[in-house]
Amino acid sequence: MKIRLAMKKINKIQVIILAALLLIVGSCTKDFNEMNVNPNAATDVPATNVFGQAVLNATYILLGERLDIYYAGTWAGQTVHIGIGDYEYRVDINNSQWRSFYIAMTYCVDAMRLAEEEGNDNLYAAALTMKAYMAHKATDCWGKIPYSEAFQLEEGLLYPKYDSERELYDAVMLELKTAAAMFDPNGEDIGVGDFLLNGDVGLWIKFANSTRLRMATRMTAGDEAAGKAVIAEILGSPAGYPLIESNDENAYLWWAGITPDQELWFERVGAPDGNKTDSYRTNNTMISALKANNDPRLSVYADPNRWGAYNGYKMGPDQSIDTMNSGNNVSHIGDRFGNNPEGFSPYFNSAEVDFLRAEAYERNFTTGDAQAAYESGITKSLEENGIDAAAIATFLAEPEVVWGGGTTSNLEKIYLQKWLCLFKQSVEAWAEARRTDVPLMLDVEKNYATTHNRPPFRMSYADEEKSLNTNFPLDVVETDIFYGTQMWWDKRTGIQ
Repeated sequence: MKIRLAMKKINKIQVIILAALLLIVGSCTKDFNEMNVNPNAATDVPATNVFGQAVLNATYILLGERLDIYYAGTWAGQTVHIGIGDYEYRVDINNSQWRSFYIAMTYCVDAMRLAEEEGNDNLYAAALTMKAYMAHKATDCWGKIPYSEAFQLEEGLLYPKYDSERELYDAVMLELKTAAAMFDPNGEDIGVGDFLLNGDVGLWIKFANSTRLRMATRMTAGDEAAGKAVIAEILGSPAGYPLIESNDENAYLWWAGITPDQELWFERVGAPDGNKTDSYRTNNTMISALKANNDPRLSVYADPNRWGAYNGYKMGPDQSIDTMNSGNNVSHIGDRFGNNPEGFSPYFNSAEVDFLRAEAYERNFTTGDAQAAYESGITKSLEENGIDAAAIATFLAEPEVVWGGGTTSNLEKIYLQKWLCLFKQSVEAWAEARRTDVPLMLDVEKNYATTHNRPPFRMSYADEEKSLNTNFPLDVVETDIFYGTQMWWDKRTGIQ
């Protein structure tokens, strides 16, 4: 295992060097190239190396500290930074996040072009899947974004138009369907750049289909008929549209654990000696949800505080004077998620697929056993977190967890358990909280959102994009930086 991880580290370094080499070679003048040709230097970068850089860049921005823990993690009600304003806006960070999404997608486009030249359909499909996945995340953060006219600088398109969210969903879901159909288990190898699924074409098909099912479910809030049709298509043909079915198939990028290839949360909050001091901690919304149902994942998601109790940071007007919000009292992030250099960066897990099924069945979008899917999702999430069978059975019998019991509806139960299984996928957890309003988050950060009754609705557009792209959509309202126009699938009313 250590050998495989060490080789993975070496491969990542090679990918970065070779991908960068393309830029270096391209910067040389024609005359210089003619006069100084090094027969030992590479002039072409393999498509798989460029794809590897795409995967790494996507992971760094989507599942790294700044977005996954600080911004989206806080807005999802799962993590928090104690001691400072958690809806903080900084121009440089905001510009960087926008730019990083597009850099990752540009690497995907370059990998697709090179894969096409190499005649490697599997690599092309993997790069298309990753590009679509990042576009899905980007539109769920910002809403309208440039996509159909993006990545065409060489064609002279300096100011790409902004596509509507509905247009983006249609386009991205079509790309995912196209990619899934293009994969061929008997085709060319994806190559050393596949750090996510290690060249397993079958898993790439499942990842693409599962992401499309996720998007279709969210689409039902904006266009129920269209989303329902896609859900029925996918769930109605398990052989035609295989999905992620087990924890062994989770789309997780596992890290080598050796600098510079250490898990991204560990790089910020990790404490190999066990003496955790970082200000990134757990959020009261998540800790309260776990404690309310005697959830055995509590001790995995969080550490007990200095006094042996589990306590999350509480937002609201008194957050800066609440004595329970001090460093000694707020629980640190659990070791599985933040203190393992060989840990994982999650893109999709099998529990979420079961909760997507459960919701579809419960809402009568297609025929199936909602209870069985719901209980399967809980079981897989708890098993993934090391919970034994006896504890799982006990948890499934909790009054507000058991199907048909307690005061919450079955649909609310599905939403809550799905949100909990998304810990460390903060952009997705934030999107689900905005779509379902589960869990209900009424307390907001006191310095940036005193007039609001929910966490932020959207990411703020990059200032450089507003000033440089003449096609910037002036109809999008940004209020108090992170509020204003809701996403097209966010149909909550009475919120501000």
